[in-house]
Amino acid sequence: MALRPPIIHGMLILLIIVSMAFSTSVFAQRSMQIQASFNPTQTDQGILVAISGRVFEQNNLSVANAVISMQVNNPQGTSILVSIKYTDPLGIFQDTFLLVPKSPAGNYTTFLVVDKPGYDTAHLTLTFTYSSPDFSIELPISTLSLQQGQTSSLTMTILSLRGFNERVNLTAIDIPAGVALQFNPQSIIPSGTASVTVVVSNTARVDNYTVTLLAVSGSLSHQASFQLEVSPGPVRFNFILITAVGTALVALAALGLMVRSRGRRRRRKAVLEELLLQASADTGYVATARVIARLEELRALGKVDETTYQRLRRDYEKRLEKSK
Repeated sequence: MALRPPIIHGMLILLIIVSMAFSTSVFAQRSMQIQASFNPTQTDQGILVAISGRVFEQNNLSVANAVISMQVNNPQGTSILVSIKYTDPLGIFQDTFLLVPKSPAGNYTTFLVVDKPGYDTAHLTLTFTYSSPDFSIELPISTLSLQQGQTSSLTMTILSLRGFNERVNLTAIDIPAGVALQFNPQSIIPSGTASVTVVVSNTARVDNYTVTLLAVSGSLSHQASFQLEVSPGPVRFNFILITAVGTALVALAALGLMVRSRGRRRRRKAVLEELLLQASADTGYVATARVIARLEELRALGKVDETTYQRLRRDYEKRLEKSK
């Protein structure tokens, strides 16, 4: 039975549609996606930066044996890495580049290009920020409490960052009066530790202070602070007590000497009054000579001071001359 022309025409159209669909499924390019990240590690030579990632289709199926073209530029735009890698059966790839301590600081840009037959080319740009070598300070405490007259120590840690290996000098600022800080050693090469001895004297004022430790290496400097709480100490209390007792004893001794001195003066005055009364009662030669002899006796016994003795001796000698 012969086919009629309308049926033939419809079959031709169907064949054309099927042919076009088959052609599209065979020759169409599939799309790929790429994910990647940086993983820096500190080494003796510097910072080793690992670039790792995965290539996959839109449905998350891994793309194996894809070609990864990789280029890393430093902050000046100079290429420091150009390489070709292939994805493994899981679509994973990895490469590394090293940043030595004297590498320029700034942004390192990585350009990734992925190719594989039957897939569209995928692109990805990543940026890694690198800072120059440095160091940091760590203190184990934030507050240190000491009494007057006490001493304590703490450990100061200097950590190397990004391969820093220069000598760091240690000192302190904002040190309150009566407080001293001693470093052992006074300079170190990171990473390392130093012992800081804090000495609070008996004369330090009772108060809360902020003590700042300073680490300097060339143009780099970092600070770390802690609170120093100074409280009254037993040594200071005993010192005050001893001082008060000593002052009281000195005052009592001075008072005793004053009373004793007044008693001696009263006795001297009584003796002199007796002597003068005797001399006024009899002005004869013998009586005057007897008064002079008594005056000498009083001088020898310390009952008349030298000035009074000399004055009375001159007066009685004149009287003695007149009575001859």
